[in-house]
Amino acid sequence: MNKRMIFYLTVILISLSPLANQSAAANKTSGTISVVSFDGMGYMDTQRYKEKGFMPNLEKFEQEAAFATDFVTVMPSLTAPSHATLATGASPSKTGIVSNQFHSTGEQVKDDQSGFSQTLGVTPVWKEARKQGDVTATVAFPDSNPDNASAATYAVYSDGTLAKSKLHDLEFAPIDDGRIDQLPTDDSAVQEAVISLDIKDFPAQQLFVLAVSENKGKEPLIYLSTDQKKIGKQVSLKDWIAVPLNLPSVDSAGFYVKFKGNSQKIDELQLFQGTVMGGIYRGPEQFGNELASEFGFYPAADEIDAFERGDISREEYEQAGERFIDWVTDVSLYIKERYEPDLLFYYYPHVDNELHNFLLRDPAQPGYTIENVQEKEAYVSWAFQQTDLTIGRITDDLNDNDHLLLVSDHGLEPIHTRLSPNKELEKAGLLATDKNGKIITSKTKAYAEASGTIAHVYVNLKGREKKGIVEPEEFENVKREAMKVFQNREMFSSSIAKPSPEGAPVFQWLTGRTTFNYTYPTSSILSKQDSSNLNPYEKVWVEGMPDYDEVNNENSGDILLSAAPGFLMGKDAKTAIEPTKELGSHGGNPERKSLRPILYAFGPMIESGEMTERISMTDIAPSLYELLGLQTPEFVEGKPIWNLE
Repeated sequence: MNKRMIFYLTVILISLSPLANQSAAANKTSGTISVVSFDGMGYMDTQRYKEKGFMPNLEKFEQEAAFATDFVTVMPSLTAPSHATLATGASPSKTGIVSNQFHSTGEQVKDDQSGFSQTLGVTPVWKEARKQGDVTATVAFPDSNPDNASAATYAVYSDGTLAKSKLHDLEFAPIDDGRIDQLPTDDSAVQEAVISLDIKDFPAQQLFVLAVSENKGKEPLIYLSTDQKKIGKQVSLKDWIAVPLNLPSVDSAGFYVKFKGNSQKIDELQLFQGTVMGGIYRGPEQFGNELASEFGFYPAADEIDAFERGDISREEYEQAGERFIDWVTDVSLYIKERYEPDLLFYYYPHVDNELHNFLLRDPAQPGYTIENVQEKEAYVSWAFQQTDLTIGRITDDLNDNDHLLLVSDHGLEPIHTRLSPNKELEKAGLLATDKNGKIITSKTKAYAEASGTIAHVYVNLKGREKKGIVEPEEFENVKREAMKVFQNREMFSSSIAKPSPEGAPVFQWLTGRTTFNYTYPTSSILSKQDSSNLNPYEKVWVEGMPDYDEVNNENSGDILLSAAPGFLMGKDAKTAIEPTKELGSHGGNPERKSLRPILYAFGPMIESGEMTERISMTDIAPSLYELLGLQTPEFVEGKPIWNLE
């Protein structure tokens, strides 16, 4: 071979060698890809509130975006498993997040684990992209706890509830100490009330309330402080007040308070102390300090318990919810602008929360009257309206090179009855409790860990479980015995009752239709002999059955139960079957239309219009790898939604 030929070959090889990388780089977006999850925002409900005119920003976005009409989540259709799959492209059998609550092998059967605090069994896209050189960020996103080896470059996550909300009666007493000298006037009567805060894993904290009365008949001046030697800041009796706490080893902590009662009579004043939250802020250099300085502490997502107790009004409850929504949006858009991440995930729980508590649409549900339906429909409408306002803020912030995915994890369906699989196991002699209802591990052969409308049943196997009592040779017999407890059970259900005369008008009002041919929903599992009986345990799965492989993991139960529509699983219920307090839930068959999630996508590399082909939750992560121009890990089960070549 002559020198000229060698020269030409060398030039060709040099020019060809980077082609693969150039191809990937050509497909990579130069803006930020934002993945925004609205928990519980089902496809059917989204269509309903669009038709009612409550979501103009989403309708505008839909005209420019790609949108899915056949998008399904995983089984079980719960928040933690669905988000784990969204983030990894792998089913629960690989992520290990098989429920919102589940049992871990090696512990006592009654000990459960949170699906939101466990390390994922495979790498989420924000960590994998970071490993491959991209900058990533997560804000409040499920399964993104940076303490669980799943950290993005910048991570903001809840550190949990440090103290529950409480309405405090204020007992004022006169003071005479150095704080009086800090006041702007000398001739005032000064009184103090002290509130004690029981903070989880920390010594009790105190909040000092000073009331300064200058003139009779006028509102006193109020000062708040966490330091008894300082008067603190003057506050308004009408507004929410932020109270930050300085706790060792906690990145951020704090709560909001609001005064209640007659502002001109301090002996009638009360103080509502909101939920005390901890927050985790992790990132390079001064990220945590900068975030705390700009946005303060991680706030509570809602104050539903206080609202149900009557401690706060509906207006105040909505203010607390809107505060969290705005905080997540502010923090996320700040990170997007300040740090320019390649990939950004953030999350909103308010739709899911409202539907769990106020989804009153089925005449079989407790408290079904037109007055209750109207009231609770207004509550749910608020959540969708807030979502639409948030979507407007997010889309207004988009740059020319940005991509945006709006997604949810599941929808919800109305619930009328709560089941207790553990009570059924107890009746069958497979579970034992003491006089206080606590499970006796040493006498229990099987135990159910329930979450939403599904439950995992664990055999208390010797050698596998801590203090297990079932011998290995007895395992299959105990499992079969437990399965029989839930198979072919016929149980009376109020869901078969005919709807009240209000039923049709209520549905007309809900849907906005002037006419409505009402047909009461029936179930395929109704007994042919007696239409008033049904099996509330719609499906009983074990290893080897179709579709079980999707959830088969060491964290899975030996038996998986799925409830029929309208039924909820409860592990602590006092009876085997009872009316429900929780009005909406999910977890069952993801093919049900009411449980289908939403998916909208927009950006310069995405063609707009309806996406009619089946899309799975496992397809989100590989689509993100494609948009980022990164290598997709081998464990990913889904496929890219878009062909970008």
